[in-house]
Amino acid sequence: MKWLRIIHLIHGVLFSVMLLTGLFLFMSGTRTWFNQIGFPLVQFHLVIACGYLLLTVASLARVKRYLLKKPRIKKFNFYFNTIFFFTWSISGILMYFQASLPAEIRNGAVVVHDWATFLFLPWVGAHIIGHLFKVHLPWPSWWKKQVPLPPSIQENQLERRDFLKLFGFTFVFLLIGGGVKWITPILSVANSETKRRGYFRIYNVTNEIPSYPNNDWVLKIDGLTNKEVEVSYYDLLRLPSTTIIDDFHCVTGWSVTNVEMKGVLLKDLLKAYEIEVNGEFVTAYSGDETYFDSFVSKQLIEEESYLVYEMDGQPLKSVQGYPCRLYQPNMYGYKSVKWLVRIHVKDSREIGYWQQSGGYDLDGYL
Repeated sequence: MKWLRIIHLIHGVLFSVMLLTGLFLFMSGTRTWFNQIGFPLVQFHLVIACGYLLLTVASLARVKRYLLKKPRIKKFNFYFNTIFFFTWSISGILMYFQASLPAEIRNGAVVVHDWATFLFLPWVGAHIIGHLFKVHLPWPSWWKKQVPLPPSIQENQLERRDFLKLFGFTFVFLLIGGGVKWITPILSVANSETKRRGYFRIYNVTNEIPSYPNNDWVLKIDGLTNKEVEVSYYDLLRLPSTTIIDDFHCVTGWSVTNVEMKGVLLKDLLKAYEIEVNGEFVTAYSGDETYFDSFVSKQLIEEESYLVYEMDGQPLKSVQGYPCRLYQPNMYGYKSVKWLVRIHVKDSREIGYWQQSGGYDLDGYL
């Protein structure tokens, strides 16, 4: 039927684009590349997902009626896709409105969304290969044709070969999907005995990660202050330190709970160097020479922001912002500028990187 072919084609295009953009968002390298060229990948993924959602909901009943007299494999494909469709939709909605939800629900939604995607990949691959290359899997005739079920199936008495086929296909699909999921690079949690739950997803805006092999890092504090100061890595270590155990939240929905971070309170550094802040706003710059974010001065001083240099008792890893990153406990992770190299005090507020590129909230409060 013509209408079904059209729906199938649009569905295939939307699903393919949605799947690809989702994978690009998951992988740090591709996400960074899209950031560099200024393409709003997150927003594009959401628009495609909404289009896919509307098309699927609008066509569900009609497609189901069409399948009433079709082979069982087509009905299975319909229900299989429908289950994953609702899984993606519900978890995606929870991720979108994650600001109003507890961390456990946010993290659960992210995990479910990821696993649903990767476990569905083998089925997509088999579907594409079958259509493009005319490769037909050895399905039994009662499964791919409109014929009566064998007595053994009707009475739920699977033969040994039927059980082996079912188990074999299921195992292969889970192995492929799970394997693809876990060979993707992630930052593993520390091996120390902590109560941390979750893992960090590394988001950069450039592919070049700043490197300070000889600890030749320097933090510059300037602008509307009574004096300009440069603080080295060793100067920072000599200052009174503070340790905090806190939950790290990302605006995209995931969280890492009970993270132990050690660093220096910014107000303690200012006090130690007798620096007076005479401007209402502060811009924090990253050593990648691209990323920056801005704050009201009191958000960093009175609300006790940290210059973090250790996590879980170890120096920060390069991808975490080594040797020093900003951390404001009351704000989302995008406000925690990695590879912090400059704190510039001003009398006007700048619009930060993600506020310009992604429409994120300027204050970023949780």
